Amino acid sequence: MKIMKIMMIIIAVFLCSILTTGCSVQSWAIKKVSNGLASGDPTVYTSDDDPVLIGDALPFTMKFYETILSKDSLNDKLLLATGKLFCLYSQGYILFPSDTLDDTLEQKKIAVKRAKKLFLRGRNYILKGLDVRHNGFLSLLNSTSADSALKMTSINDTEYLYWAAMAWMGAISADRGDLGLGMTMKKALLFVNKVRSLDSTYGSGALDEFYGIYYSSAPKSFGGDTAAARIHITRAIELSGNTRSSVFVTAANFAAQKSKNRDEFTSMLERAMLVDLNQHKENRLLNTIYQNRAKWMLEHADRYFGQEEM
Repeated sequence: MKIMKIMMIIIAVFLCSILTTGCSVQSWAIKKVSNGLASGDPTVYTSDDDPVLIGDALPFTMKFYETILSKDSLNDKLLLATGKLFCLYSQGYILFPSDTLDDTLEQKKIAVKRAKKLFLRGRNYILKGLDVRHNGFLSLLNSTSADSALKMTSINDTEYLYWAAMAWMGAISADRGDLGLGMTMKKALLFVNKVRSLDSTYGSGALDEFYGIYYSSAPKSFGGDTAAARIHITRAIELSGNTRSSVFVTAANFAAQKSKNRDEFTSMLERAMLVDLNQHKENRLLNTIYQNRAKWMLEHADRYFGQEEM
């Protein structure tokens, strides 16, 4: 905590020094910082093997990014970077821990609402980034012309489209009781469909992992399809090349929820824990988080299958 307080003081002093200077100097300084944050090396976070350290640092980092955005609100790359941070924090540090709590606990209800709120904040930053890149994008998206909005995008927008969809679906999965938000599920799917049309192998199986989650969790009226989910999850595992633990955790969730196969559930979680953290350093943080999740799921398998399955 002492380190976090020092970080806050440094950031506060830095911001005061910028915000109290003359307009021209202030604009120059803000632009330099903004561009530096937007183009910074993401592996500073993603290659770390200490999720607790990153979890402690992320809230301050997110607020720092937001502060700079308030002065440089049309920086599309910074909007994307900020949105991704909110997505990472919501998934790894709010939603995942809440899954370990009993559904009846008030603490869990508060956590999922918070996760949804932060997912949506991240999504909205990324959507604004797309609007900066393509004037009128948001107006079309918020009307009945989502397809027209997506026609404005190109292969240069794949990262924006993918992360917007991830944040969108994250919010929906966090609070399944929000029926209004759930009704927008197909729009998130359209974003991933667009990415696939531009680059079918994007993210080493990340698209197929998304489809696997979507088709296994969506109601039939929204395209839910257990067989399709199985196909996409299998393909996601193949494309990942054992570089991402998340695909195996996704497969384990499918085994528990759809096929009710405890052996498959166990096998997938064990494979998640075998992914080499040092060999794929760019994924080390997320792999560590998902391996911790896999360990917890193995230890609490009865929660997924019940005592009678043993």
